[in-house]
Amino acid sequence: MLDHLVTRTLAAFLLSITAGTITGKVRAENAELEKCTCDTQRENEPNNGAWVKNATACWSTEDRGRQWCDITVQSLEGGTAHGAVVGTLFNYQGDIPALVGVFQEQFRQYAASYEAGGHTVPVDMNRALETVPALLKENESRIGECVSAFRDAASGKDGFQTEGGGFRCSVSESSGWLRIEFLAGDFWIAYMLAPNG
Repeated sequence: MLDHLVTRTLAAFLLSITAGTITGKVRAENAELEKCTCDTQRENEPNNGAWVKNATACWSTEDRGRQWCDITVQSLEGGTAHGAVVGTLFNYQGDIPALVGVFQEQFRQYAASYEAGGHTVPVDMNRALETVPALLKENESRIGECVSAFRDAASGKDGFQTEGGGFRCSVSESSGWLRIEFLAGDFWIAYMLAPNG
């Protein structure tokens, strides 16, 4: 479907909002809902969004008001970049600041590609470049828990979900995918990563 790393603008979703803070195990769900998708309704079947089939890592920027998103593919099946990111996350398991640094670097790469143009979701990237690192720093312990769950899910253990204060992190029990999200102004920016490529 995708021959090389490109940015795709895809029709998206109606974003569901959950109030409060949630932390804990996630029940089994359709594995496709976590895989480079804009459909965040978390229903049994994805029915109001888009999914990049052969991607192993991507970013999406979600505009709730317009029911629209942009998806930027960061790595494809069979590539080496994905394995390097996952391996680094697993190697830094006990070093929370290093884990945060990995996500900050992935976000910087995404921000650079976003600023190159071609997006229909008008994120204030200067604001996001301040907001996302701050949210990463504020949620270090949650990130540590989420990456632990990501590692465990790769070996068949339960999923995980935590949310609050403009930050969300989840690991799908059925697919093992990691999804980490940041609220930047009016838009949710989500990073999605497969457990293996």
